[in-house]
Amino acid sequence: QRRRRRGKRHSKPYDIWLALGAILVSSVLLFFGGIFFLSSSQPQQDTNVKSANNVRSDALDKANLMLDVPMPIAAGGGIRGAEMREVPKTAGDSDKTAAVVKRPPAKIVVGDNPFEGWQPLPPQITKPCSWRACLDPKSDANHGVECQRFCREEELSLQPLPDESQYPGDASWIPDVEIVRRMFLKGVDAHHNVFPPPLSDELCEPMGPRGQRKDINKEMIDAVNVTIASDSDVVRPTRLLCMVYTMADAHASRVRAMRETWAGRCDGFVAFSTASDPRIPAISLPHEGAEAYGNMWQKVRSIWKFVGANYAEHFDFFFLGGDDLFVVPENLRAYLSTLGSSDDDHFVGRRFKGYGKDNYFNSGGAGYALSRGLLKKYHSALDDDQCSPHGKTSMEDVNTAACLRKALKVGLTDTRDDRGRERFHPFAPGTHYQYKPGNDKNMKWYEDYNKEWGILGGADCCAPDSVSFHYIKKAPMVRHIYKILYDVKACPRNPPKQQQKGADSLAQIHDLV
Repeated sequence: QRRRRRGKRHSKPYDIWLALGAILVSSVLLFFGGIFFLSSSQPQQDTNVKSANNVRSDALDKANLMLDVPMPIAAGGGIRGAEMREVPKTAGDSDKTAAVVKRPPAKIVVGDNPFEGWQPLPPQITKPCSWRACLDPKSDANHGVECQRFCREEELSLQPLPDESQYPGDASWIPDVEIVRRMFLKGVDAHHNVFPPPLSDELCEPMGPRGQRKDINKEMIDAVNVTIASDSDVVRPTRLLCMVYTMADAHASRVRAMRETWAGRCDGFVAFSTASDPRIPAISLPHEGAEAYGNMWQKVRSIWKFVGANYAEHFDFFFLGGDDLFVVPENLRAYLSTLGSSDDDHFVGRRFKGYGKDNYFNSGGAGYALSRGLLKKYHSALDDDQCSPHGKTSMEDVNTAACLRKALKVGLTDTRDDRGRERFHPFAPGTHYQYKPGNDKNMKWYEDYNKEWGILGGADCCAPDSVSFHYIKKAPMVRHIYKILYDVKACPRNPPKQQQKGADSLAQIHDLV
């Protein structure tokens, strides 16, 4: 009985100590468990956020493996660098070709890009409209609001403009030049609409610049059989930045047409304009003097300075032209890849020999490209006295070539194919196809500029792997040529039975553009 009473006497304190011990153990477990949770939950959160904002990753991985280009780490309102990753060799690569492409990270100017996948919404049309009418200045398509939407040239399609609280409105920001490329590879925009937007088979029909049935541009493409290079034609990994200079009033028309056709086939795309819009992306750069055609040299100087400072380490070649230029990026990339290392000096385009001693230059109208190695040197030489740092002229192409020749001792490259056919074209396809030397005194300058190597006509005017055509001024014509070139199944080639007659005058040539 005494033992039982003693046990009962000590049971209460024993229970108290047991309870306190349990509380202490629980507190310790909660403390260390909380630390573990905090340390492990953040990476999980980052992974989830990245997954939500980067749904394109699987498609990009697959596409980049095929294209031999580094994959961007993430989208940004400003550019981001590409991670260092092994790039698989393509067939035909020699051991001299680098198996690893390394690009150091670029400065991150803004966080994750709030404009990722931006694209104007598809037009809602309730009445019949046609692409042919979009080309006809007398058509109701140029007056009816609904058909203007159909033609995809309505200014309201860009509204509302981005709030400058989302990005710096001045030139201190660096555009994300890969935004269109990522959307192209993903195949849809932020609203899950197909990108690039599908084009009607109506655009396969012969269409002249005013909608007429005579279509000399299509006849040239058929006769020359202009084709698109494949991945196997690229002999070494070549990243291509395509750049255009433009004006704000072209954003909704010509620049939009570029974005929705060939721009996504470049590894990067940016417009240098009179107004900034990070969705396109477009940026307005300050430069010396007025914003005027007669001061194009200063505008182009500012472009090359900006590109050299911000993108030189991220691409292999840099191609610049106006907003009336049509580019075939696959052909351009394939050709550039044959030139050798992009760290060497390469300045390529359509050669001209202007009036005056040693006045050789690449046509600005046809567009020209600089290799990464040459861009770095050019960037450092732009303020050299031999490079006309304060010159005021529209002839930016002449001044660019003069600077490279005088300050850097770099000349031009013969970019013709093995049959003497040109790849870079200062006119529209049909103009070159129909051109007949000696028929128009107003075109004497063109003949003089090509006197040393001559001008081929007809189907020999242009190489099958042509890379650019100038004077494609109307947005519907951009889509028409793109449809013909890239959808051969819907737009079968129809080679002519006989040689086309040459144009008799400059007026006729301009009528073809």
